[in-house]
Amino acid sequence: MKQFTIIIAFLTLITGSVLGQRELNMSQYMYNRYSINPAFGGSHESLSAYASYRKKWLGFEDSPTGAFFTIHSPLKKENVALGAQFFSDKFGVSQNTGFNLSYTYRLQLDNQSTLAFGISGGIVNHKSDWTQVRLSDSEYDETFASVEQTMSPLVGFGVSIYNKKYFGGFSIPSLLYYDRYETAESSLDFAKIDYLFTGGFIHKVSNSFAIQPSALIRVNLDDKSFAELSATGILMNSLMVGTSYRTTNEIIGIIGYQITPQFRFTYSLDYDIDPIGSYNNGTHEVALQFDFGYKIDSPDPKFF
Repeated sequence: MKQFTIIIAFLTLITGSVLGQRELNMSQYMYNRYSINPAFGGSHESLSAYASYRKKWLGFEDSPTGAFFTIHSPLKKENVALGAQFFSDKFGVSQNTGFNLSYTYRLQLDNQSTLAFGISGGIVNHKSDWTQVRLSDSEYDETFASVEQTMSPLVGFGVSIYNKKYFGGFSIPSLLYYDRYETAESSLDFAKIDYLFTGGFIHKVSNSFAIQPSALIRVNLDDKSFAELSATGILMNSLMVGTSYRTTNEIIGIIGYQITPQFRFTYSLDYDIDPIGSYNNGTHEVALQFDFGYKIDSPDPKFF
């Protein structure tokens, strides 16, 4: 079959790192740490909802997209928090759709910090519609005449510590590695799962300006590991302008605005330093966050 190798190579490029829970890196992790660590459930001390949409490599036809929604809250018994995540990633002819639920147990420390432990569990539906592949000739090929669909479990764990000035955490988004293309089975393989480390703090420069450095490190013993270093300036507790560098050769710009004490809008643009960056218009991500504040009527902006 003509250009069969080229088609497979292209699909491999698009799905090269699609074996995990969510296939697209989220550039605004510092504003929704719960999305990568269930131990941050309830950390806003209110019912907090977050929704984001990400479009990768704008300008490429059928380039990867991702949609994500989280909601979490402490209970009236403040040392317990519950949460949920829903996500959908599309890349080429494949799509992951799933959800997980989380339970967080929180301990108040003497220095007004919170030490928390979280667990999460859920399901991912993996779908590949091979009939969407456009072949270079009209010859029928049964390889591309089917829709494959499988499901896999998610089991995650995390620990965090935070207060109003800093945060730190370690998490494993999914303890089970799902081999989508060979065995279609899940297994406990510590060499193939992701280990995430994150941390950050706020430094108040003046009454009207603060700097927020943060970092995210992803370690995978069998796949590519990376680090992301970020710095954001916060003006008048409202306007946020920041930049990040990801060691996969990406530079990220972030801008956000605290519209009300409970409602925030953020936008980020990722640019590839590699040659592929000159062939697309970057990766765009927009997000909205709303803290309902059932415990407090008018919460301060929750940067941590």
